[in-house]
Amino acid sequence: MLDKRRLHASGTSPYTLIFVVALALTGCFSFWLHIDSSGSPTPYSSASAPGYLLILPGNVTPSPQPYLLHELPFGDKSTLIDIKDFRFTINNDPCNRTHPLLLMLVHSAPENFIKRNVVRETWGQQSPDVELLFFVGSSDEYQTMLEEENKKYKDLIQGNFLDAYRNMTYKHVMALKWATYHCPSAKYILKLDDDVFVHIPAMLDFLTRDLSPWGARRLILCDLLSTGTVKRSWRSKWRVSPQEYPGRHYPAYCAGWAILYSPDSVFLLYREAQKEPYFWIDDVHITGTLARKVNLTQTSLHYLVLTNENMQDLLSNPSSHREFLFGPPNLTENEIRALQSLVIKPRPSSESLYHAALQKKQISKHQNGHFVLLMALEQLKSVSELTKRITINAQ
Repeated sequence: MLDKRRLHASGTSPYTLIFVVALALTGCFSFWLHIDSSGSPTPYSSASAPGYLLILPGNVTPSPQPYLLHELPFGDKSTLIDIKDFRFTINNDPCNRTHPLLLMLVHSAPENFIKRNVVRETWGQQSPDVELLFFVGSSDEYQTMLEEENKKYKDLIQGNFLDAYRNMTYKHVMALKWATYHCPSAKYILKLDDDVFVHIPAMLDFLTRDLSPWGARRLILCDLLSTGTVKRSWRSKWRVSPQEYPGRHYPAYCAGWAILYSPDSVFLLYREAQKEPYFWIDDVHITGTLARKVNLTQTSLHYLVLTNENMQDLLSNPSSHREFLFGPPNLTENEIRALQSLVIKPRPSSESLYHAALQKKQISKHQNGHFVLLMALEQLKSVSELTKRITINAQ
């Protein structure tokens, strides 16, 4: 009513109002026409900047090669950021004999022998579609034991830098380097910590049904964190000096314990990391600062990550059912083994992981220039109606 009184007081004619209303209704009608003529929904992501691309047999435009090694400078292979004599002191090349759908690169500390064995015995068990490798730095104290471990399992990758907390960015970029030079055939690359749980059957299903078995481009999927304030207090474990990071806020970035990359994203981030000054908080640096520099958009998988409460509910009630890709971070050995015991239950073949997640959450999506309306599945009559109406093709 207040708006109407103001319009009449200003002398606006009723014909003008009728025109404005008609124009608005026309816009709304066109909007819903776009919805009704859309294709099937695609995995959700942040609603800003270009999204990722799925590689499909019917793609009109051929996808570019992900690893453009000829664009790297001379001497790149022996350089790791500011380390000019870099080399792999322990190396393996499983991709010489396989073409994995999923390459899992697990960050580990040299002394974490038990954690690595827990991974090998649970979600890291051998699979024809998956390759698993552990990445460590150098350690005089554990070197002999690491070499013996590698002789037995042939799944360690070691770089010639000290394995230390503030050297985590070296380890992350080393993993990107290894994927770039040693496993160009992998369709997806999953960077992980050694105290997490991956629901491998659900992950493979997600990659082949919700994404594409032929791969993707410009993809970063993770538990996305909003911009955070830079810690300046000397009491903080995460203290960063103004010289290290002049800004007051970090860009949006991925929680580093689980990040799914497409091969070209690995290459773009690796190439940029090799040119930029070292910054020790690796997830902020690589998936935040560098991702922004190369115009990559992170996609949130928060709704497919178990909370600690969700996990305890599942473990206390094994007959219950919840869709997830990852357990919560910082798990104990017993928690990882307990979660592994749950994944043997098959999922209904008619239900994709993405649609199952939609049944519980409202999701905002953005991919390939498609803006997707925020809408809960329960507001629609069926999954087929969602498929018909939810995606809006951007012009």
